[in-house]
Amino acid sequence: MKCVNSNIPGLDDILNGGFQKPSAVLIAGTAGTGKTTMVMQSIYSAAKKNEICMYVTSLNEPVTILNSFMSNHSFYDISLISKGNISYLPIGTDTLDKGIYSFMWNLEEAIEKLKPDRIVIDPITMIGGTLDGETRSRFFYDLFLRMKKWGSLVLVTGDLSEDELVKSNLGHVADGIIYLSNDLKHDQRTRHLEVLKMRGQGYLSGRHNFSITDKGITIRTDTISMADHQVSDQRVATGITGLDRMTGSGLLSGTNTLLSGDSGTGKTCLGIQFIYQGANDNEPGIIVSFDENEQQIKAAASSIGHDLDEHITSERIRVIHVDPALLVTDMHTLELETLIDEMQAKRIVLDGIHELDASLDKMNKQQYIRILTKLFTSKGITAIFTDETDSIASIVNNIRGMDTIITMHYVETASHLKKTIAVLKMRRSEHDTHIRELIVTNKGIEIGSPLFEQADQ
Repeated sequence: MKCVNSNIPGLDDILNGGFQKPSAVLIAGTAGTGKTTMVMQSIYSAAKKNEICMYVTSLNEPVTILNSFMSNHSFYDISLISKGNISYLPIGTDTLDKGIYSFMWNLEEAIEKLKPDRIVIDPITMIGGTLDGETRSRFFYDLFLRMKKWGSLVLVTGDLSEDELVKSNLGHVADGIIYLSNDLKHDQRTRHLEVLKMRGQGYLSGRHNFSITDKGITIRTDTISMADHQVSDQRVATGITGLDRMTGSGLLSGTNTLLSGDSGTGKTCLGIQFIYQGANDNEPGIIVSFDENEQQIKAAASSIGHDLDEHITSERIRVIHVDPALLVTDMHTLELETLIDEMQAKRIVLDGIHELDASLDKMNKQQYIRILTKLFTSKGITAIFTDETDSIASIVNNIRGMDTIITMHYVETASHLKKTIAVLKMRRSEHDTHIRELIVTNKGIEIGSPLFEQADQ
């Protein structure tokens, strides 16, 4: 047996490398969960690598309709059919009327001629649907036993709920079972994939979020590979000269920074200026706000002399507003990763993560942020998270795992309140330890002198 790629982004990580070949894997789930998309993506992507694939369908609609539906996905290439890398074998009622074993013999005759590397039967539940319980069980047992002799990777779909899957004998005869679901949460549908069985190999257990786009299926796991990420000493300019001096020529590339402090001290403006500087340097950036919408972010940028419209039009900057009450963390993480890849983003700001406290408990919030920081680091993204806190103790307790922590607070002087900024922590770097004045002007943020310089001396 050998391991072959599934051709589904994220699935090989879950399967510790991919599918075993030969083997027969059941892809189960109710209607509309993505079973056909998954198996078609697998065989069309394999066919592009010169594998020979067969698609056996018992669906009622004609193959032309199925082709029309699949043409919406970028993995679909109709020329693979004319080249002979993809062969369709439709199973109609007239074929089944001749007898279920007649169908099996005709199928094996076609397999013997083609010798396919991968075979899809979609869905198998319709083929055996007219048989009584005992006859159906015997037929499925015989069919799966024969599959093991074909020398192919066989992907079989089944329209089954979780309860039906438990009662079905398909789960017993298949070498592997992958279950797809489309769950309702917070009035939104969230897709999940779970490997229930994979004979002879280890796999990552648990339910994993996935999405279906024009590129096909992409699966999101909590484990993000860091193998390809190289720690860099490169500095990233923040767009604020004084802050760059405080941090030793800027933030370290590919690190995560927590910007925390009092309300109204300029955290959002600092994050905007960081993204704006990146766009000017041809480093695309994303602003994710849990508090303000795009118009409000643009207004805040305008108040410090930055017009975001040109960069938004050219897609060097994207502004996304996320309602914390509607946040589905795993889905949002997957959507964010997709956007990062599409934009080839280099910078990101998540503004107002304290707003998540109303919708996520402490443990789930920390887990969500931990997954995001690992994602950003793995992709070499330089990230800033802004949070509203009133003490250093609450900063340390609420958010962990940050490479850099910068605090922004008010300090009362003899005449008035002043905004301040200080670098509390910065890994792998020498940094200024003074508390300095922060000034928000209509031309941007400026950093002043240390407030307590005389006392330090």
